[in-house]
Amino acid sequence: MKLHKQRGFSLVELMVSVTIGLILLAGVVSIFVSSRVTFSTNERTARLQENGRVALDLITHDLRSAGYTGCSRGITYNNALNTPTSALWNYIVPVQGYNNVSGTFSPALGVTIASPSVNADSDVIVLRVAMRDGRSARLESNMTSLTDNLVVTNVGAQSLTAGNVFMISDCTGADIFQASAITAGTPNSTIAHDTSGSAPGNSSASFARQYSVGARVIPLQTIVYYVGVVGGEYGLYRKIGSGASTLLVDGVQALQISYGEDTDNDRVANVYRSAATVANWNAVISVNVALLIRSEAYGTNIDTKTYPLLTGTGMGGKTIAAANDNRQRMMFTTTATLRNRAW
Repeated sequence: MKLHKQRGFSLVELMVSVTIGLILLAGVVSIFVSSRVTFSTNERTARLQENGRVALDLITHDLRSAGYTGCSRGITYNNALNTPTSALWNYIVPVQGYNNVSGTFSPALGVTIASPSVNADSDVIVLRVAMRDGRSARLESNMTSLTDNLVVTNVGAQSLTAGNVFMISDCTGADIFQASAITAGTPNSTIAHDTSGSAPGNSSASFARQYSVGARVIPLQTIVYYVGVVGGEYGLYRKIGSGASTLLVDGVQALQISYGEDTDNDRVANVYRSAATVANWNAVISVNVALLIRSEAYGTNIDTKTYPLLTGTGMGGKTIAAANDNRQRMMFTTTATLRNRAW
């Protein structure tokens, strides 16, 4: 019987096969790494775009709502609150801003912001608006005196809460007041407006005029937007009234704002100015908003770019210097019209 000898690979053949395998493996690894880097970059870009869109949507929603008064535009207001011209309670003025230059505000910052403090690259804007997700109530009984409690439709506890600030208005007048007490009922509730209660409180329990059935009672809010930093991480913060600041959107590094002022009463902005140079806040009918968003995750490329935010003449913006880090950044700008002033 003839026997066949078993034969294996030679050393040369083995080395060639190993080399080819390593080349193929290197190609696979290279493709994987490249795909991973591309995926991470696209993910950071998508997150930047999402954060920028959400931040602008939140700010512009309140800008467009600022100064809502129902059918009472252009009439006489009576603000019965204590300190009615302070930044938190001056509901006659829809919007007010503060230009930040290296931590110094012009005009002087009129609201208390304790934690987190305002980032040096962030302006501050104060908006006086109808309560987000609030509902207006209808006056269901004629007032017989200037101090009468208000009998209104029961629109729920979120809108009808003691301590909330309200505006009662019809097409001939409006009074701004704080509810000192609310008695819920079905179908109607009662709102008291005496001088007791929490801050700001009412300076008088008396309105400027008596209102009739059908007048609207609208819950109001003062909203403050700014950029704060905690532990080296930036974010867009919102403060409602005298409450604590709340983080809304991560990664917002800078906020710059300029104000379109109507100087000839034609409801068109003639000039955009920084908060420091606005001549008449009641003449502001549009607002430019610029945001710089920074990625939370680190990438592979070093960001050496500078970012000019509203750096036009007189707009009071700022150029953000190159960070020279591995974060990705993106600028967002928009112009929002104060619809209750422009139309």
